[in-house]
Amino acid sequence: MSTRYADPARCPDCVAALPPGSEACPHCGLPLRGEVAARLYASLALADQLLATLRAARVPAAATPPFPTVPGVRDVPAYPAAAAPRRASAGRSRRGWRTASVPAVLLTLGAGCLLVAAVVFLAVAWSVLGVGGRTATLVVLTAVAGGLAAWLARRGVRAAAESLTLVGLGLLGLDVVGADHAGWLGDPSTPALLGFLGSVLAAVAAAAACAARWTPVRTLVAAELAAVVGVALAATGVGSGQVLPTSTSLLLAVAVPAGAVVLARSVRLRVTATGAAAVTGVSWLVLTGYALERLAEHDRTWATLWERADAWPLLAAASLAAVPVGLRRCPMLARVAAAAVAEPLAVWAALAPAAHLPQTGAVLVALGVLVLAAVPTALARRPWGLAQAGTQTAAGLVALVVTGALVANALDRALDAAVPVWAGAAGDRLPTAPTWAGSTWQSGLPAPWLLPVCLVALAGTGWALRVADRTADRVLAPIADPRLGAAALAGSLAAALLLLAVPVWLVLTVLLAAGAGLAAWWWAGRSPGALALSSLFLPAGLVLSLHAAGLSAAALAVTVTVAAWVHLAARGRPLATAAGAVLAVALAADAATWAHVAGATPTLAVLAGLLVLAVLVPAAPYAPGRWWAVEDPVRARAGLEVGAVPAAAALAVVGALLAPTSQAGSWLAVYLTVAGASASVVALLRRDRRAVGWAGGLLLAAATWVRLWDQGVRVPEAYTLPTAAALLAVGLVRLRRDGRTGTLRALGPGLGLALTPSLLWALREPAGPRELLLGVGCLALVLAGAWLRWTAPVAAGAVVGGLLVVRLAAPYVGDSVPRWVLIGLAGALLVTI
Repeated sequence: MSTRYADPARCPDCVAALPPGSEACPHCGLPLRGEVAARLYASLALADQLLATLRAARVPAAATPPFPTVPGVRDVPAYPAAAAPRRASAGRSRRGWRTASVPAVLLTLGAGCLLVAAVVFLAVAWSVLGVGGRTATLVVLTAVAGGLAAWLARRGVRAAAESLTLVGLGLLGLDVVGADHAGWLGDPSTPALLGFLGSVLAAVAAAAACAARWTPVRTLVAAELAAVVGVALAATGVGSGQVLPTSTSLLLAVAVPAGAVVLARSVRLRVTATGAAAVTGVSWLVLTGYALERLAEHDRTWATLWERADAWPLLAAASLAAVPVGLRRCPMLARVAAAAVAEPLAVWAALAPAAHLPQTGAVLVALGVLVLAAVPTALARRPWGLAQAGTQTAAGLVALVVTGALVANALDRALDAAVPVWAGAAGDRLPTAPTWAGSTWQSGLPAPWLLPVCLVALAGTGWALRVADRTADRVLAPIADPRLGAAALAGSLAAALLLLAVPVWLVLTVLLAAGAGLAAWWWAGRSPGALALSSLFLPAGLVLSLHAAGLSAAALAVTVTVAAWVHLAARGRPLATAAGAVLAVALAADAATWAHVAGATPTLAVLAGLLVLAVLVPAAPYAPGRWWAVEDPVRARAGLEVGAVPAAAALAVVGALLAPTSQAGSWLAVYLTVAGASASVVALLRRDRRAVGWAGGLLLAAATWVRLWDQGVRVPEAYTLPTAAALLAVGLVRLRRDGRTGTLRALGPGLGLALTPSLLWALREPAGPRELLLGVGCLALVLAGAWLRWTAPVAAGAVVGGLLVVRLAAPYVGDSVPRWVLIGLAGALLVTI
């Protein structure tokens, strides 16, 4: 079957069958309608026609299947002869540089070499040549380079024209420098020479760039860049001149490149205009820096500010920055940005003496500027509301710095009040605040009442920015939450109070009230954010309350109330569980603190906290389930147990450390006994907490061991036999309830704990009553096990008793029996086994 490319019944891509009238291939999705599809079909039909022509040259024309013809396509000649040269394929990947890149690189290197050669030649031969020779050299070299550049530009050789233009302009600069060294220009100063050199270079380069438009090359980028260099040199010379005052010179240095921008745009030299604009920006920055330094170098009052005209350079810089605002051809974003740059400069020029006011007065001025700037920000049409962004940024930074300094100082004073722990009284005042005279704080900080004022001003600025711009609205939306605002205001009030000589309880009241209020906000609106903020205020209050035991008891009471409230009212199990853990810890600490306030010793206070936990954890499951709002109160109550474990451990450690050295062991035994008894009660009362009984038993055993060690008891049986008896009792109960449990599994742990420590002690000291009692006990176990047919007693008694017998017989056997007999007996025993 002959190949056919243009088949209207099949897709040209996946060759799948096409239903009649298809708009696209149902298999691969290739579009089949439109100009491109028609051109593809025409190309495929042409391929079929060409293929048919080739077949006709090989076989009779009648044997060639007919193909559709394409209108307007004529017969095409056969393939070129094999000897004809092939042209490179258009899709073939090119390796290496493009052809045009090679001469460009060579010409650039050549131009650089010519410039270097010219500099070296002038440096070496200048002193040898006379005046005529020097003149002829400068003129000839420059004229030759310029003439060649013009000739190449008319010939349309762009790269060569660019290179020689660069050479010619470089030689022109050397001409001016050489003329100065020869004394032809008189004795100009360095700024004057730079200005003259820049002017000549800029004028000639711009003329060359304009003249190139009448040639085939159209543009000379090298000439336009050389004009930018000339503008920069001219601006530098004007700005560093000493004929005029510095401020006037710098202002002219901005005007020169700005005028060059206007001229370059008028003659459509885009590269020169862009470069001159960059030079204008740099010159403006130099002027602005000088103006700011001039205002800051000496103390200024408003009277001397205007009498000595110290502000006019900054006002001039602001005016120059505001020029694009009135140009309607400029993009709107550039106009708004220009206004945002110009406004803070003008404001600073008017309010610079405020920096030398007392700290409080200076901050008030900055806050006033921040508030006043927010008004047009909120009222102006978009995007002109952002024109005050620069002013707001500067004033906002002042407010943020002041806020940070005041907060840091407040935190430092709070820590000083909290340490040492419980060393003060509830009615104590904070350390004396820094003295102040008028509105000036001698410590270098402004008045504390400015802290909430700064936050309010910053909040108002954020609100105005949200109104002025949609992007700012999206960015500031997360921090515009009223809960966050209320928390910030309460925190600023507490920090401000910390900076004053007020009673500690007053600051603590503000912190606790804020924490409780945010918790109530959470309960009213089910807002997790408010609860998260509450969790910041309550710990802060607890830290500050360490100043006095009574304050700590009150702060813990509030924390217990909030934690219990959240634990019972939370509808989510994770939150209820976490609140339960916090409740257990806070309740134990509160009980211990109140006991201390009541006059109890530290050890008794710790015991009070442990007893509260010992009652809370076993009794909580018996509270009515309707008290909890969560659907699964059983799992939510697990948080109480989770918090009770670290709370009990911390209390026990603290109690042991605070106890007298002679009583530390006794009190630790008491704490372990309380914890173990509570764990055992939980295991007995709750079927799902049976495993806790092992922890309770371990705690009780540890309490016994601590007490025995404290009493000087060193024999192991006093430590191990009580626990072993408990394990055996548990094992016997299990054997009675479950007849399928083996004796090794039920009684093995208890028997091992009862016999192994005594055996190890007996092996070390074989002589004494312990060996006799241990042997009698092992014999009793073997006989009882044999009578009851229990494996565990027989195995334990036999193994321990056998080892004891061997240990007792070892000295005699080792001295009277030959070594080969022992080896033979060992071999016989192994064979028998």
